[in-house]
Amino acid sequence: MNNVNVADLMMTKFVQVRDKDPLWEVVLKIAEDRETMLACIVDEANKLKGIITPKRLLTAVQISQFRTTRYPSLEWGEVLSSLTSKYAEDIMGPPIAVEPEQSIEYAINIMLAKGLYELPVVDKGGRVVGEINFFQIIVNWAERLRAEFDTTND
Repeated sequence: MNNVNVADLMMTKFVQVRDKDPLWEVVLKIAEDRETMLACIVDEANKLKGIITPKRLLTAVQISQFRTTRYPSLEWGEVLSSLTSKYAEDIMGPPIAVEPEQSIEYAINIMLAKGLYELPVVDKGGRVVGEINFFQIIVNWAERLRAEFDTTND
């Protein structure tokens, strides 16, 4: 993926929330977006303060405490209690991000090292300008493969 930067593949649409937003609002915003599973916690200047991944969200509602590992179940009351008693700041992780001019290889290495499928993209001032995810990278590979096969079959 030589010469492909984060800016070439990033989406400018992303979910952003504030640290004091209730967790239930975070869940609704993520569900409404349908293109991302990551929430970016930003301050008043849109600077990245942290991220909420699906794993952090599931852990917040105590998904790890299933009744059995083969047939997991949670009482809706337990889930509702967790979602209405916690805030974004309670479960957010560190502000891991990449910049638009960084290489896709760099972004992939960060995602693999941190166990993330998506990363916020921030400008030099730390403001969120988009996100990059594995799906966009794989789609890019597929498009390049099609182009390669089309030129070799001509």
